[in-house]
Amino acid sequence: MSSDNRRIFLAGALIFLVLLLQPYYYDWLGISKDTSQEEVYSEEATSPEPTKEIIQPNAATTAPAQFKIDEQFIVINTNLYSTTITNRGGGSIVKMSLSEMNSTDYRYRGGYDSNGEYIEDNLVVLTPVENSNCTPCLSSFDVAEDSYLLFNSPFTILNSDYSKIYTLQSNDVLTLTFEYLDESGMNIHKEVTFHGDSYEIEHNFILQNSDNFYGDHFELRWEGGLAPTEKVQLDDITYASAMSGQSGETEDINQTSADGDYSRQVLDGNTDWVSIRNKYFTAALIADNKGSFATLESHNGQFPQREITPVYSTSIGYPISIEQINSRLYLGPLDLEKIQLTGTDLDETMNFGFTLIRPIGKGVLWFLKFLHNTLKLNYGFVLIIFALLVRVITGPLTKKSFESSQKMQKIQPLVKKIQAKLKDNPTKMNQEVMALYKEKGVNPLGGCLPMLLQMPLLWALFVVFRSTIEFRGAGFIFWIKDLSQPDAIINLPFTLPIYGGHIAVLPILMGLSIFLTQRMSMATMDKSQRPMMYIMNGFFVLLFNQFPSGLNLYYTVYNILNFFQQRSIRLKTEGE
Repeated sequence: MSSDNRRIFLAGALIFLVLLLQPYYYDWLGISKDTSQEEVYSEEATSPEPTKEIIQPNAATTAPAQFKIDEQFIVINTNLYSTTITNRGGGSIVKMSLSEMNSTDYRYRGGYDSNGEYIEDNLVVLTPVENSNCTPCLSSFDVAEDSYLLFNSPFTILNSDYSKIYTLQSNDVLTLTFEYLDESGMNIHKEVTFHGDSYEIEHNFILQNSDNFYGDHFELRWEGGLAPTEKVQLDDITYASAMSGQSGETEDINQTSADGDYSRQVLDGNTDWVSIRNKYFTAALIADNKGSFATLESHNGQFPQREITPVYSTSIGYPISIEQINSRLYLGPLDLEKIQLTGTDLDETMNFGFTLIRPIGKGVLWFLKFLHNTLKLNYGFVLIIFALLVRVITGPLTKKSFESSQKMQKIQPLVKKIQAKLKDNPTKMNQEVMALYKEKGVNPLGGCLPMLLQMPLLWALFVVFRSTIEFRGAGFIFWIKDLSQPDAIINLPFTLPIYGGHIAVLPILMGLSIFLTQRMSMATMDKSQRPMMYIMNGFFVLLFNQFPSGLNLYYTVYNILNFFQQRSIRLKTEGE
């Protein structure tokens, strides 16, 4: 039973009076009415509506003068987004509807309604999974209580002429000023600055008279996670994480099961930023004056029609003596160009693979965007052109590999004779085989080495095509409506392991192209090895059925071109 309910229970003689005065009582406490989930996940922020406050076990309290402050909402419209903020926490984000345009349409579409149904035409709405009015807010962790004290009550808005709705043009800047007086006498002065042409929102705090505050540190905190935005639920779970950046080093947590919670982890060290992301979007706190530690944590939350919904929270810590905290919130798409504008290494949160291939992945993405912007073609045609260019680049290596394989197959009968003749003398057998390779001009590694040289590029392509936001919602032709999703034409009434619950066309076409290439290369291969090759091809068809159609389109075109190149090489070799 909460302290408020105990007081009400003990004051049984006055309960009737309390009930009559309940609206005024809630106003006095600073607690607002509940709102429905439909408001939180609606397509656009059009007017300020009340949101539900989740009271923490050790929620922040205020001096009596602060109790009478009502929750107020302000809507800020820019060319990139429309966001609703509350004066709770001094400008916490309630929701942000992304309204950035490409040449003809909104760039980011698709999201969930209050029933957990995915609506493809809705604008993407970024909002916490659980609303505690700390997005972001100042906080302090109470070790004794094992809970957070959140300064998430309504702040006083100091702008004398503030409006309920603002519309900013590209060059416009809006600063809203808030103030909060804690019961200890500490004063929090906060300025929140919006820019009409940026997803960055400045959150700057000035702390005064904090000597009597009982805590031993402060934390700039984002609590409540980031709600799912993707149609494929596994994508939200797989790619979602919380991460910290400390002097070029990163740490992250990734919850993939309902019971895979992460308790509060404290990471000591100069902290540049912390972030929470789903597959394509992020909420990142950037410390303009570095923090002394970072925290990461997660638990499983509630979301309609889902068993697993990771809810990440993260914060940047400062000593109790801190007098000013300057920070920025980047809330928006994981677009490399926009992320790089923050002037940080926040792009480490983006999935470009391990260290060796990250530069290759970034180069591939840059080149794809260059082709798209220069040729004014949709990304489907860009991928076809890119496959052609990659074939031109890798063609000589493929040719060398194929020719080497052909030579190896031609001398296999001679190799087998040597092996049969000298099977009891392995040393002599190896010497004879190597001598044969030298006589015939065959390099036993000639078929593998060219492919190994291509692996970093192929892996970079795989990573980029699976995770880049540029393909999200990008259509091609005919049945391919979204290059970031499988090109399913039939949804099955069941789900198969590996294969999934649909039938996609491109993986089948890709498998056919691989099969034709295999048949040609297996003409001189030992018959006992052929079944394994066919099995591997079938496995690729099953595996790629759940991959994005952009990835499958690229590999299909690449393999078709590979087939024709090898066919040409083989005909030329046979003619000789």
